Amino acid sequence: MEVILMKKLVQGVTSSLSLLFIKEQVEYIRGNGFEVKVVCNDEAVNANARMPVDHIPFDREINLRNDPINLYRLYMYLRRESPDIINFGTPKAGLLGMIAGYLSGVETRIYIQRGLRLETVSGMKKMILYMTEKIACTLSTHVMVISDSLEREVIRRRLVRPRKIVRIGRGSSSGINLERFSPEVVEREKVESLAERLGIQPSDFIIGYVGRIAGDKGSNELIEAFATLSDAYPNIKLLIIGDFEAGDPIEDVHRKTITNHDRIIREPYTDKPEHYYMLMDLFVLPTYREGFSNVSIEAQAMGVPVITFDATGARDTIDPGTTGLIVPSNDARGIEASLELLMNDDEKRREMSKNAPKFIRTHFDRKHMHEQLLAFYNTL
Repeated sequence: MEVILMKKLVQGVTSSLSLLFIKEQVEYIRGNGFEVKVVCNDEAVNANARMPVDHIPFDREINLRNDPINLYRLYMYLRRESPDIINFGTPKAGLLGMIAGYLSGVETRIYIQRGLRLETVSGMKKMILYMTEKIACTLSTHVMVISDSLEREVIRRRLVRPRKIVRIGRGSSSGINLERFSPEVVEREKVESLAERLGIQPSDFIIGYVGRIAGDKGSNELIEAFATLSDAYPNIKLLIIGDFEAGDPIEDVHRKTITNHDRIIREPYTDKPEHYYMLMDLFVLPTYREGFSNVSIEAQAMGVPVITFDATGARDTIDPGTTGLIVPSNDARGIEASLELLMNDDEKRREMSKNAPKFIRTHFDRKHMHEQLLAFYNTL
């Protein structure tokens, strides 16, 4: 009787938060002929991850004391596991994964590029980030990008040769679960209860944002635009779902506006934002850069048109003019004008709301993304 050996894949991320994007993907790949191991920095994650996770304590930032130790740990781990394929993403895990994979002789080394932090920094930090990206790309056999604009950016910056690049479908971290992000499956009673708790009335026009409140997320521009519009439109409210970012703080004046404005509602981060999307009339994504914005496709799946900056990993998430609008980056006036345009054009806004879920179903269905990823792995 012939014994068919399963290929072994080791997938690595820096933090347990990144596991949210790959958990279903790992389960799917594991259920279709692969032995899959996962490495991350959180020792306690096994308790609720519902998948075995091996612990290597990666630091997110450069750490000259810990990084060599963790590189050695990862090297020994890969020597012991002897995988056929490694797939490492996020800057630190990606860098150490590609070095350890190369040194330990792993044949197929996939570096998944989820966004370029160097786009929004300068000076020595930018130089260091460029070097780490260049090393990871050079030592990989494949560089998997999660958006077309990110692909163009890594090529433009000469980080990788085009022949190495792989993109699954139209991109995204792992598509979207359409059985979860759909207006038809959300419990209306919970949405009504949430609206009551937040003080949202049927006559209110809700502008929404989900994500970190930070400089490079465009939070300053969003607050500036809303503050201006709120003077002219007494029925608009801004619903922010996210926490203040200490490492990239917004201007004090805008933080005070968020705290004190009677028509700005801020809720802390949640991993279940679908009920909040149901309260929104428009969604704003004023980010300076992304790998690919998941919150944008989540909002559209729920029928919410999106206004986004013309930024890497953001412009790819909408169909311009059909499911949302693109604004020049860093342009608060552009956000203001686009919001006002769609606030005053009910027909256009309803048309975009109708088009958005169709666009997401066509291009970002998680099941189809998993199938395409599996097909790629099977070619290796």
